[in-house]
Amino acid sequence: MGTGPVAPTEGTAPALSTAPSEAIEARNSLYVTSIEKGIRVMNAFMGERSLGLADVARKTGLDMSAVQRFVFTWQALGYLRKDERTRRYHCSPKMLDWALLYQYSDPLIVIAAPALLAMVEETGQAANLGRLIDAEVIYVSRIPSRRARLVGPVIGDRAPAFCTASGRAIMSRLDPAEVEEILDAAPRRQLTRHTIVDRDEILERVAQARSDGFTIAVEECLLGEITVAAPITSTLGRPVASVNLSMRTGNFTAERVREEMAPVIVNTASVISEAYARSGQF
Repeated sequence: MGTGPVAPTEGTAPALSTAPSEAIEARNSLYVTSIEKGIRVMNAFMGERSLGLADVARKTGLDMSAVQRFVFTWQALGYLRKDERTRRYHCSPKMLDWALLYQYSDPLIVIAAPALLAMVEETGQAANLGRLIDAEVIYVSRIPSRRARLVGPVIGDRAPAFCTASGRAIMSRLDPAEVEEILDAAPRRQLTRHTIVDRDEILERVAQARSDGFTIAVEECLLGEITVAAPITSTLGRPVASVNLSMRTGNFTAERVREEMAPVIVNTASVISEAYARSGQF
């Protein structure tokens, strides 16, 4: 998101939910609850430098006996390390194996790379590629600005779809009923004093994005940041991702972004969408 020294907001690294709906779990005998619990334990470390066993139990809702078994297993596999002095655990570099697996498996990351790089060179601003996961945007690729003093978001960071340019851009190509479902699922809390949480106003912004082909968000996730985004679509017209540019409000106004950056972001999204279609992806 930000390219400059912007102030972080609370809750920028939320714990990830892995539990399926009760209906799915109840009707599918293939569902392995132990895997879900094990991943829940690892997700407890999201946004944390280290945790003790009691911390993991508190964050996951699992009993101490289960937490001990899962943490020991993750440690034995090399994904967690234990500080013998503090008796606290932290993630090991081996966790990056999972990120690498995704990076290699998503063709859009490779397809989009040349266009993202060209956009950064043209504008001098940071570019991000985002995918929609439930009610959040997860950033799967990033090319920082050469002038960046703060690198963010890092790959894998998430942000609420309802208050991000990336999220609204994707929602602008979804059916209205799907947009409503996303808003129903999202806890629309204010991340900054500028975050738009009113449902009707969010829907208006999504509708405007559908008409314009892009959307702008000003300091809604981070103070000092302004972003512009456009959707990347499949051959069927479905949104598969979004591309955005991130700038500092000290250098750009919304009007300047609309005039100078919006045409670039729309063109880049179009180039990536066309390349994605030529690749045979749907």
